[in-house]
Amino acid sequence: MNKNEHEKLFIRFFDYVNGFREPDGHFCKLLEEKLKHIKGVTADALFIAKNENWSEEECLIAELCGLYHDIGRFSQYKEFKTFSDSKSVNHGQRGFDVINDNKLFDGIAESDSKILLDAVHYHNGLELPKDLAEESKRFTNLTRDADKLDIFYMLTEAIKTNTLDNHKDLLWNLPIGEANPVIVEKLMNNTQALYSDIKSGTDVCLIQLCWLYGINYRSTFIKLKQTQTLELISLIMPQTPEIKACLEHINIFVNNCIY
Repeated sequence: MNKNEHEKLFIRFFDYVNGFREPDGHFCKLLEEKLKHIKGVTADALFIAKNENWSEEECLIAELCGLYHDIGRFSQYKEFKTFSDSKSVNHGQRGFDVINDNKLFDGIAESDSKILLDAVHYHNGLELPKDLAEESKRFTNLTRDADKLDIFYMLTEAIKTNTLDNHKDLLWNLPIGEANPVIVEKLMNNTQALYSDIKSGTDVCLIQLCWLYGINYRSTFIKLKQTQTLELISLIMPQTPEIKACLEHINIFVNNCIY
């Protein structure tokens, strides 16, 4: 991957997504928000790669992983009017298909193309395929970390600016409410919780904190610490003994992954 190829893939990406603009030239609100997320993940992917001291070429590929990771969202929304994979299609698979059907990676080295395709295909999976090549695994894990960083950023920015009421989708349009004991137990046992167990906005926050057990790079933990992610999320959660215990537990975990 060189800078000319990198620039070419940036141009192809925006040429493709611009086809989803409304007749007045704008994106609908939800696609505009999705594009904002994509740009955030692109920046976070580059941040992680640089801070992990990856080579210049690896940083170029990492940035493209972030850019392309949600390309499947555009046709998904156009066809189904939802971003819910369970109600439509797997957006990672859709992104993989979109790239191949539109020949977006034509002319790129096969090794680079495979890394990018794998990152798009598997970034949203519960687990990575056991037979995934090591090089693809590195970049897919970085993409997964960057994706989580931006989701945390969107939530914490809404908290900091006191605009959470305008972004209720960040908490699945659920009231804060009480914590589901099932999710609390999962968090305290350092395991992932299931989305099907979410009953409240508090559960959404807790399940996102469970994501931290799947973080792959130290740089990701450092950025979460720098942006005071845990402290900000704690501001909107009930100040119950169980929630305080969860926050203390996850904070110790993050610190152990940094220091």
